[in-house]
Amino acid sequence: AQTAAALVICGLQKRLLSSIEAFASTLRVHKRAFDTKLSKADAGGGSGAAAAPERVGGAVHSSLRLLVETPDADDERGDAGEEAVSQEEAAAMEVATARSAGASPADAYARERELLERMTNLAEAARGRPDARVAHLISWFKKNPRRVLIFTEYADTKRYLERQLRAALTPGRESDPLIATFHGGMPDDAREDVKRAFNADPAKHPLRVLIATDAAREGVNLQNHCADLFHFDVPWNPSRLEQRNGRIDRKLQRAEEV
Repeated sequence: AQTAAALVICGLQKRLLSSIEAFASTLRVHKRAFDTKLSKADAGGGSGAAAAPERVGGAVHSSLRLLVETPDADDERGDAGEEAVSQEEAAAMEVATARSAGASPADAYARERELLERMTNLAEAARGRPDARVAHLISWFKKNPRRVLIFTEYADTKRYLERQLRAALTPGRESDPLIATFHGGMPDDAREDVKRAFNADPAKHPLRVLIATDAAREGVNLQNHCADLFHFDVPWNPSRLEQRNGRIDRKLQRAEEV
């Protein structure tokens, strides 16, 4: 129970540090699972949590590592669609929430429910707003309208970031080629199209901003006309930072400084 509770907290913390959007999405799953657990406890006439299911959504969860590890090129989930990965992560959060508490006093559950309500209200109110990092990226790009690569861990954050940048840089033009994304689950031809466009001569292709998840942190060369990279969030494993950097900080990089 303690391990599951720690994983729940770590999972929520990681997503909060990535974006309010990612935090809000996962918090909704946690709150729903908590309410279900509490309802079962109330129906049973006690405050103890119901036994956690071993099978959720048809998948056996022998490990809850999905709460703290995101898919990448070394992971078979790196090629999975974003919806499938999101469902796996949500199922893991539900299992961890169900396992995270044994018998607790009713007032402890009441306090936790109150905190969850407050966090949910704050997250939902703030989730669609640009944060300071977004404002910095927009300002930077307007001053430096050259190719830039932006990495994030989570699909929710990737979608949030694309919406924010499009609203500022391509308002009313949802399919403007100035901005593109690279993520797990993309067909091979779509991946190649994005890589080809990003590596093309900027005078011949308008793509300038590429937002990528860690599905692109290995085996993708993007240095041809790009020497600028932002980590929108910072992975807990420092080796991932170096692998991300290696997309442009490598041989055949034309710029003197990356």
